[in-house]
Amino acid sequence: MSQQHRSSKDVLDRRTLAGDHRRLAELLRPGQSVLDVGCGTGAITAGIAEAVQPGGEVLGLDRDAELLARAAARFAGRPGLSFACGDVLAFDAEARFDVVTAARALQWVPRLDEALARMVRATKPGGLVVVLDYSHERLRWDPEPPASMRRFYAAFLAWRAGLGLDNALADDLAGRLAAHGLEAVRVTDQDERFRRGDPGFAAALDIWLHVIDGCGPAMISAGALTEPEQGEARRDYADFCRDVAAGLVMVLRAVEGTKPGR
Repeated sequence: MSQQHRSSKDVLDRRTLAGDHRRLAELLRPGQSVLDVGCGTGAITAGIAEAVQPGGEVLGLDRDAELLARAAARFAGRPGLSFACGDVLAFDAEARFDVVTAARALQWVPRLDEALARMVRATKPGGLVVVLDYSHERLRWDPEPPASMRRFYAAFLAWRAGLGLDNALADDLAGRLAAHGLEAVRVTDQDERFRRGDPGFAAALDIWLHVIDGCGPAMISAGALTEPEQGEARRDYADFCRDVAAGLVMVLRAVEGTKPGR
């Protein structure tokens, strides 16, 4: 599934199963079949394929053909790993997978309940649905970023809401999964916390430069932002990241549920 902000390919490439989808890594077993919705460049998907060997298989699904081509080239020949271009909203499989997962992808899906219904349908009775995603409403910088960046972020949330996207998805997922009939729903805190000097601190801050660059044009087209506002936010935020920022917390939850049956 192509994220509307066109996540930097480098950001996606750096991700790993152990580091960036930790709860799923704990749940996987050899021989399982897995669907990875919104697989992007396949970095986490490849880790899933390795974790379910011997005998397991994983299908990475994404609607962005360019990202999938990158994934297929990078991970060609990996046992049990395949990719397909398609939208979860059109994915039609019934009781095919032991585990169906989506990591940081459903935040960009406006018809969220329809997507979850498709994911549950694709899960075998007794299988797991595992969703990892953010609550953008609870993002915290330390200290607060410049006023221009705060204005951009408020406009970003309003723009997303206007598209029908859930800005509090991490907090809403448990209720949504239960509403789709899943049992034993469990929430695991996977918050991404960074302090200056930590490995990955600069890269985590830079994600929001990618958002300014990637979402800015669509926000401008929608009337949610002006070009001068985009430029000011980018300039001021880059300076903030370099000279001032001490910490960042991105609220992230892994929410899992079991499909009844078996």
